[in-house]
Amino acid sequence: MPDAKKIINLENLIKGYLTDIANLRDKLRAQREMMKSTIEGDRDFSEAAAKTAELKKKETEIKQKLVKVEAVVATKMKVEQLMTELKNVQQSLSDYLNEYANLTQSTEFIGPEGELHQIVRTAKLVKKRA
Repeated sequence: MPDAKKIINLENLIKGYLTDIANLRDKLRAQREMMKSTIEGDRDFSEAAAKTAELKKKETEIKQKLVKVEAVVATKMKVEQLMTELKNVQQSLSDYLNEYANLTQSTEFIGPEGELHQIVRTAKLVKKRA
């Protein structure tokens, strides 16, 4: 049975880090906004941004025409299929690596070509939705 004091201390540490992260994100947001305001307030930047926006609009129009081409549509579908397959294979690998690490108590794995890999487990905290 885990020590209750240790759990309480760990919970307090986690809560402290959650607060620190929130504060740092707020500070970062404010600094980015200040930087953005300064840059966007510059006349030369504004002129360049307007030219860029016009070029981007033309690029988008051309791209919209191209994505309707049958070959591009087929390729896009294949890319989406491959991305889904890759995600599934990566999740399976992660599951198997966790099982391997639990069974062997090892954090290393030798790959198919003899290369040594480290098994890295990550955990993150996600707000629970009601």
